[in-house]
Amino acid sequence: MVALVLASAGALACTGAWADPVSPLRVVRYNGLRLTVPRSWPVYDLSRDPTVCVRFNRHALYLGAPGQAERCPAQALGRTEAIVVQPAPGRASSASARRTASTSIPAAIGSGASSSGWWLDRRHGVLITATWVRRPALIRRALGIRSLRLLRHSSGALPPGVTDAAPTESAASAKARSASLPGAVYTGRGFDACSTPSTSTMSAWRGSYRAIGVYIGGVNEASCAGKGLTPGWVSRESAAGWHLIPIYVGRQAPSNECGCQGISPSSAIGQGRSAARDAVNQARSLGLGPGNPVYFDMESYPRGTTNTSAVLTFLAAWTGQLHALGYLSGVYSGGDSGIVDLVSKVGGRYAEPDDLWIARWNGVRDTSDPNVPATYWVNHERLHQNRGDHNETHGGVTIDVDSDYLDGTTAAAGAATGASAPPAGTLPPVVSGPPVVGQQLTLWHGSWTGAPSSYTEQWEDCDGTGENCIPIRGATGQRYVVKPADLGYKIRVMEMASNGFGTGAPVISTATSEVQGSVPLYWLRNRYGNIYASQGTRYYGSPHGSGFRAASITGAAATLDGLGYWVVSRAGKVFNFGDAEGLPAIRPTRRIIGIVAAAEGGYWLYSPAGTIYPSQGTAFYGAPAGSSLRGSVVTGMAATPDGLGYWMVNRAGTVFNFGDAAALPAVRHSGRVAGIVAAAGGGYWLYTPAGNIYPSRGAKWYGSPAASGVHGSTITGFTATPDGQGYWVVDSAGDVFPYGDAASLSAIRHKHAITGIFG
Repeated sequence: MVALVLASAGALACTGAWADPVSPLRVVRYNGLRLTVPRSWPVYDLSRDPTVCVRFNRHALYLGAPGQAERCPAQALGRTEAIVVQPAPGRASSASARRTASTSIPAAIGSGASSSGWWLDRRHGVLITATWVRRPALIRRALGIRSLRLLRHSSGALPPGVTDAAPTESAASAKARSASLPGAVYTGRGFDACSTPSTSTMSAWRGSYRAIGVYIGGVNEASCAGKGLTPGWVSRESAAGWHLIPIYVGRQAPSNECGCQGISPSSAIGQGRSAARDAVNQARSLGLGPGNPVYFDMESYPRGTTNTSAVLTFLAAWTGQLHALGYLSGVYSGGDSGIVDLVSKVGGRYAEPDDLWIARWNGVRDTSDPNVPATYWVNHERLHQNRGDHNETHGGVTIDVDSDYLDGTTAAAGAATGASAPPAGTLPPVVSGPPVVGQQLTLWHGSWTGAPSSYTEQWEDCDGTGENCIPIRGATGQRYVVKPADLGYKIRVMEMASNGFGTGAPVISTATSEVQGSVPLYWLRNRYGNIYASQGTRYYGSPHGSGFRAASITGAAATLDGLGYWVVSRAGKVFNFGDAEGLPAIRPTRRIIGIVAAAEGGYWLYSPAGTIYPSQGTAFYGAPAGSSLRGSVVTGMAATPDGLGYWMVNRAGTVFNFGDAAALPAVRHSGRVAGIVAAAGGGYWLYTPAGNIYPSRGAKWYGSPAASGVHGSTITGFTATPDGQGYWVVDSAGDVFPYGDAASLSAIRHKHAITGIFG
């Protein structure tokens, strides 16, 4: 049960779940699952208020399965950090609840971007869906996980155990209808809505409409989640005669009015092509094959040199890539912004979209527009959105919709191409997903002529060149879970397609990058800026390799998801690699001896005098006063697990706590203290150059070099394992000593003395 009480409008306030009344966080429990979210987030109990619209363009925590009673706007754009937690399939308390849960996986996970994912938590019997943009640390902290790679990043595929709901009409009845055809022109009324209506709603509205716009993905799709778009829904409604308008909400103009992720003018071509590839992946996963259109939703924007140039470049790349993949290109935009810019390119060598969808809310049911000459897009190639957000009721069912009038190309299940010969590959298949042990890779079929009726796949392990490959035994499906045996290899797929005329020649995907371990383990560093990755850990670069030569590197810190790191010099110059963000320079007034990653995505720098310098957007919780250092100097700093505080230690072993870092009993020790490392249980470890490890209350001692009989070595670094149940200790010679569940890995070849280890 949910340990919460109702606040207002379906939002909930937590009762007794947190101790500190001024804490910026609250703890919420659902089915035994503990989530820590910002206090400012509303928490909605969908069982108490099923009308709440589940969408991901607002910070919120949604508890329960979204259902048919959602009241959503006709359109929702943008994406931010949000979470849905609902009973896992088969765990609902009633048959009706199970039916609701089986169809409620939010469409956001099908957006093809790394900013969304799902997790089937079998221990607590819940299905978790999350989205994030600028602050992934909020999601990590909420779910209590170190890396978002624990979440599955799906492109339209449903999680395990989540299936389409059964149709409300018989298959025979559906077949008796006049089914829609892929790529067919439809003339008549249509509508688009944020959520995909249920089969019963579609049936109730069929007497008034025959065309519907459906959102299939994109980084700016807010994804109202209650009634998910699935292959079964597409198949059923196509058979029932509905004409579909697939809508993809990708990057918007650089200066946009919706606060959405914008196009980077210097990367507009690549981003347009990437959006088209992802849109095709989404369409294919829903059963919408080649020959169907996909419409890009380019919201209104202020026309001007930067915006107009970036949008036109992006949309040309979008259209070209869709055509290369066998799909038709459509563009939706405001009649006075994107449409005007597209019209200006007619008659040149510009890659024009096949269909225009013009937004002009004049209430007129036609496809003419004052900004589109009558001789442009005249061959049944226009759609007109003539009325914005409003409620309509048909067959006793009310929906918030936008109204449209169509005389253009629509989509339906299947492909619009015929066949008279075996398929021939025109573009290779694409592999998506992280090449990380335990993660799932997904094959997206290549582009083929001849309307393939079936496919055969074979996954392969390849050497560093990506060319010398061997088949992976038993790996013949469209999905493959990376195994430990794949470590060090690159992975590719060979695909063959067949139809009634035979099987075509195989085509091969591009190989992935080298397979990495399930979580990053550790990196070593030296004062010259060399970074050395452990076995199964990815190398992202180093200051030395970037042209930095001075022997002044004093610290390094991994980002919280382990997909990058920062390296700092004693002058405070910070180098960023992987997904570590390049932040404005800090100009410290003291020598810098270390860097610590913060939950907000930034970092703190610190000096021997105890001075702390937070990066842009990173909270400052305090620093030890000069007198409190007792004549010693600071030697280490460690952030608390949630990143809302930190400890500092001086060489005498005195520990200073700030933010939510607990004030713990003093640790008895001997010798100079070289540093401090946070433990998952809320405490910390201190370590000395002689190899002694001293745990605080709340931290477990797993062993130490000194206790293991290691003498004559100078310990220069210490880092915990990802789950906090062990640690590695390194000496200046580069020897790494594992304790607890820390793996014993192959020795790393290196130059110069090792001055630290981080992970």
